[in-house]
Amino acid sequence: MTDAAVQETSTGKSIVIDHGMRWRLARDHQRTKQTGLWVGGILILLVYGFGLFALNGNVRSLVMAAFWGLLIAIGFVAIRHLGTQKLTRVIEGLYPAGDRLTVAVTESGLTVTTSATSLTVAASALWRISTGPHSVRVRVNGLTGPAIILPRELLDDADIARLRAMSPRIRRG
Repeated sequence: MTDAAVQETSTGKSIVIDHGMRWRLARDHQRTKQTGLWVGGILILLVYGFGLFALNGNVRSLVMAAFWGLLIAIGFVAIRHLGTQKLTRVIEGLYPAGDRLTVAVTESGLTVTTSATSLTVAASALWRISTGPHSVRVRVNGLTGPAIILPRELLDDADIARLRAMSPRIRRG
């Protein structure tokens, strides 16, 4: 995936962060987290509604299940929206709009540089690398959340394959 705003430098690929990037990165991350909640809520709703209707044959059971299903759906949407907002604020703090973000895959691992900080993660510490349409999420051994969320434009498929090959902890196959 190439982008006109991505520049190749001697230290890696860099991009100037725009306002929409934080939303794209947060939405990508939230899409991967909510699937189990949606499926679980729908299954509970189906078991509840059809189970009550099967037991007593009353149509009010289906109406009551629809009511609770609507409440569950509103709750899921609210949780997802609040999570996306929080993650958006975190990403905005890490990558302020107008700042330049540079990512380099080196022999030792991954280097991420902004105007405020520079972070180098050794390949031996990488635990999982997952990709989305707009983001690459790099998890580090010992951390519970996403350690690094990067724009997909800065890491192409060859870079991701190289990182996965360098890391002894990433499961293959």
